[in-house]
Amino acid sequence: MNKYWWCFGGFILFVLAGCDARRVFEADYDFPSQRWHKDSIPHFSFRVEDVSPKDIILKIRNSFAFPYRNCYITYLLEDSTGATLKSGMINLQLFDEQTGKPFGRGNTIFQHAEPILQEFNFPKKGQYRLKLLQYMRSNYLKGTYSVGIRVEYGK
Repeated sequence: MNKYWWCFGGFILFVLAGCDARRVFEADYDFPSQRWHKDSIPHFSFRVEDVSPKDIILKIRNSFAFPYRNCYITYLLEDSTGATLKSGMINLQLFDEQTGKPFGRGNTIFQHAEPILQEFNFPKKGQYRLKLLQYMRSNYLKGTYSVGIRVEYGK
């Protein structure tokens, strides 16, 4: 009987270690054929239960097939009525300008995370939506596997 309690206790510790206490919301949008068309506007709906400061982080996954060293992405944060609370443009550096070496984590597919908003105070509890638009010269950005966001409690 005693060894079963050890197994159960070990399982509980494993589950608790995997919990992410800072995360409020996290989701990704995968692009068919690893190409982001300029008319494709991924959006993410999430709920805010308290108005304590939050960080919103942009995530992108790309490969060597990505045609540029950087990626311009416009974001729009909307409230439940569709009113824009915040908008802006992010310039993500995906590859080193001189060497072409990719930034981010990975071997053939590279993962990047860049803060969009830090310590942002949502005006009230409720539903929100964040839209992401690619703002590049090409209609298609090949080598783009996914984009996503993470909303987490501020530090």
